[in-house]
Amino acid sequence: MTFVDKNGHTYITGADIAIDDLNEQLQHSITKATITSGFFFFIVALIAWLYFLQLKRSLLTDARTGFANHIALENYIERTTRHRMELAVISINELEDISSFYGTDVSDRVMANLLTYFQSRIPSESAIFRLATNKIALLNIRNAEQRIDDIINTFNHAIPVLSEPFIYITLHAGIASCNKLMLIENAHIALQQAKLNNQRIVRYENVFKQVEEQFRHNVTLAKEVREAFDNNRIVPYFQPIYNTELKQISHYESLARMATAQGRIHCPDYFMAVLKRSRMDGLLTRTMFSRCIEQFRKTNVRWSINITAQDILDPSLSEFLEQQLRRYPKPHNIIFEFHETEAIAYFSQVKAFISLLKNKGAQVMINEFGAGYSNLSHILKLEVDGLKLDKDLVSQIHNNADSFMFIEHLVKYAQQLNLAVIAEQVESEQIADALSRAGITLMQGNYFAPPTPYINTQI
Repeated sequence: MTFVDKNGHTYITGADIAIDDLNEQLQHSITKATITSGFFFFIVALIAWLYFLQLKRSLLTDARTGFANHIALENYIERTTRHRMELAVISINELEDISSFYGTDVSDRVMANLLTYFQSRIPSESAIFRLATNKIALLNIRNAEQRIDDIINTFNHAIPVLSEPFIYITLHAGIASCNKLMLIENAHIALQQAKLNNQRIVRYENVFKQVEEQFRHNVTLAKEVREAFDNNRIVPYFQPIYNTELKQISHYESLARMATAQGRIHCPDYFMAVLKRSRMDGLLTRTMFSRCIEQFRKTNVRWSINITAQDILDPSLSEFLEQQLRRYPKPHNIIFEFHETEAIAYFSQVKAFISLLKNKGAQVMINEFGAGYSNLSHILKLEVDGLKLDKDLVSQIHNNADSFMFIEHLVKYAQQLNLAVIAEQVESEQIADALSRAGITLMQGNYFAPPTPYINTQI
C-alpha cells in the first residue's frame, strides 16, 4: 500500500495479520451468533408453545363461563382408561327465554351460578362441563360414594338462582351409566325422555320400559278424556280466595276436574298433557266457561277462570268468549287468569286478547307470577288488574329470606299501582302468617278451604 507524506515523499507500507487472532475472532463471532440465534429460537418456540396452550385451552373451555366445554368432555372420555362411568346431562328449561328477554349476559350469569353450585357438590374425582347454551354435564366415576341423582336433587327450584333480577329455573336431567363409547348419546336419550314425561330425572336403563308403559297409558287416557267430554264429566270445582283483612271471601277460582265412569275425580295434572296433544284444551275452556256462566249468571259472585296460550291463538274461542261476556249481566265479576310465562312468550297476542276482555268489562290477572321472568314493568304493559304468586314462591316464604323479601317488595310496589296480589296454595298456618307479615291479604289454599264442586261460603 502506498503512502505520501506532507513533504511529497512516497512510501510503501505493509502490515502483518496474525492468523491465530483472526481464527479466535471468527470463533468468537460464530459462538456469539449461535447463542443469539439460539436465544431467539427459544423465545419463538416458547411463544409458539404458550400460544398452543392458549389455543388448546380456548378450544376446551366455555368462553362465557370459564368452565370446560363439550370438546373437553369428549376428549376426557376418549382418553380415560375407565370404561364404565356415569354421566348426567342437565337441561335448564327457561334459559333460552331468559336469554331472549334479559340478554346473554344475564343467562350466562345463571349458567355460571348453576355450574358453581354443582361444582361445589360433586366429588373431587368428578368433573363438570357446559355442553351447550342451556345444558351442563356432570361426569361421575361409578364407585363414587355420592350418587349423581342425589347431587341433582339438592337443587331447589323454588330458590332464585339470581336475585338481581330474580330468576327461577327448573331442570330436567338424563343419566347414563354404561360403556364410555355410548355414554353421551345415552344420557341425551334419557334427557329427552325426562322432558317428554316432565320428570326431573330419568335413567337410560329405565327409558324403554317407561316409553312402552307411557304409550299404553296415553292411548287409554285419551279415550277416557274423550268419553268424559261426551258424557259431561268435565266439571268445575271452586276454591275460595279469602281476604284475611276483611275476614270474607273475595271470589272463587274455577278449577277443572275430570270424573271417571267409576266416580274417581282427577285434577288437570292427570289429563292436561293428553288434552294439549289432542288439541282439546280449547274445548276444556269452552266447557268450563259455559258451566261457570250457568252457575253464576243469577248471582253477584265474583269468579275466575284460567286461559292458556292455545286459547289465545284460537280465533273461534275469542269470538265465543266475546259473545258470552256480552250476554253476561255482570262481566266485571269475571276474572281471566293468564300464566306469566305464556303472557311473555305471546306478548302481542295476549295484549290484544286482554284488551278485548277488558273492553267487555272483565278483569285480568297474571297467574304463577314469579315462576318465570318476574319482570313487573313488562307485565304492567298488559294493563292487568292483579298478580297471583307462584305456588313454589309462596311455599318458601316462611323459611327463605329471599322469597320473603321478594314478596314483601312486590306487595309494596303493587299497592302503589293499585294491583291486587294473591298468594295461592297456602297450605299451613306458618305460610299464612309469613304472607301476612309480607303484606298479603288475599290468600287461596287448603289451609282455608279445598276446592269443592259447590260454592263453599264458610271458612
